[in-house]
Amino acid sequence: MYIDAHHHLWAFDPVEYDWIDDSMAVLKKDFLLNQLEQTLYKNGFSSSIAVQARQSMEETLWLLELASQTELIKGVVGWIDLKSDNLIKQLDELNSHKKLVGFRHVIQGETDPEFMRNPDFIRGLKILAEKGYRYDLLIFAHQLPAAIEMLAHVPQLHVVIDHIAKPNIKTGENFEQWQQGMQDLAKNPNCYCKLSGMVTEADWQQWTFDEISPYMQTVFNLFGANRIMFGSDWPVSLVAGEYNIIKQLVVDFIEQYVPTAKEAILGNNARVFYQV
Repeated sequence: MYIDAHHHLWAFDPVEYDWIDDSMAVLKKDFLLNQLEQTLYKNGFSSSIAVQARQSMEETLWLLELASQTELIKGVVGWIDLKSDNLIKQLDELNSHKKLVGFRHVIQGETDPEFMRNPDFIRGLKILAEKGYRYDLLIFAHQLPAAIEMLAHVPQLHVVIDHIAKPNIKTGENFEQWQQGMQDLAKNPNCYCKLSGMVTEADWQQWTFDEISPYMQTVFNLFGANRIMFGSDWPVSLVAGEYNIIKQLVVDFIEQYVPTAKEAILGNNARVFYQV
């Protein structure tokens, strides 16, 4: 049974989700359990990993509450202040939530180039590693060098790169630099990569398989069939295509290049990584 390793849920509020502008009008509504269930089942998925979209403990607890109501959501990647002096205490308080599998910070939104060198943030990552939590790395491609430096301090942390580190697929520029950064991260066997969020880095109206395929090929060559996983990035991905189209992009790649790895990429790898 397939598992979608990356999707979001929200009760839309224009203030809380101010990043959703008029170009993303399709996202300006609620996306809750009913819509998720219908969408996943229709596309052959039996379960999923819900990932934070707001940087608040309130949202983390809300996602955990939703997950407790259904077997559809196998794990929640929440948010927590990794720089907090009380991080260990907060994690201990969350320990009863068995579906809490990891955490994410929206590093792509941090304008401080020194953010990933912050010793308190790195200390927080070390604590996550010690407690067995997974970490979703959300960065732009130009942030890869800083991420490589940061993760070198926590080689034992199990990390998954969201959205293949968001290279500029629309223009194709800096492809080699992105490749090099991904190659450096892939050297760590604890580092995985999600085939997700690719269409939103391309031209939303005119992206093609041939345009995105070299990026997927690079990820497969570097990480292998057992360290990559499909994530829809639904509903954000709706700005560039319906769920079935996003899924088919990855399925077409698998069937063309690695047909024996379909079960792994569409489910088993996510189960292993997130321990669900």
